Amino acid sequence: MSEYYSAIYHRGLPSHCPPGQLVLVEDHDGAWADIFLHHDHVRPEVVWDFNWLTRHQIGNGLWQQRWTHPGRMQEPIEGHNIAQSTWELYPAHKLPRDRFVLPVEHQGSCAWLIRKHFCTTALRDEMNNRVLKRIAGDALWIQYWYRYQASAPRLPLRLPPAAPALV
Repeated sequence: MSEYYSAIYHRGLPSHCPPGQLVLVEDHDGAWADIFLHHDHVRPEVVWDFNWLTRHQIGNGLWQQRWTHPGRMQEPIEGHNIAQSTWELYPAHKLPRDRFVLPVEHQGSCAWLIRKHFCTTALRDEMNNRVLKRIAGDALWIQYWYRYQASAPRLPLRLPPAAPALV
């Protein structure tokens, strides 16, 4: 997988973001996503760490996009609960000194430990209750645990427009 496939986090919302939203995700065909976070709710260090970490995860194929159609991130959560991903605010003294975000992954789940006071609870809650339930829960992006599933068939990363969202 190309090193240029990634999810890019941005501190600041675009002008077309719906009022009251703290997060806007624009998912693009080709394993690319822009994630815009409200600038009053997240510190730059968190954005930098997310960009560094997701470039590794997606660039090395550990998380892969299952493309279906444009605008899918703005659709309601379908509630499939295929995987779980959460943001957790974590005490600074329990994280490495130079880390502001630390992922803890297990097959089917990923908890993002974020240094407390570097992200608001409101942003964390919107990510957990709206964005991540859609991305991971509805399998728009999937973990690819190739070491543990060598004999298991891979899910298709691109579905034809008429195909169901789940395989």
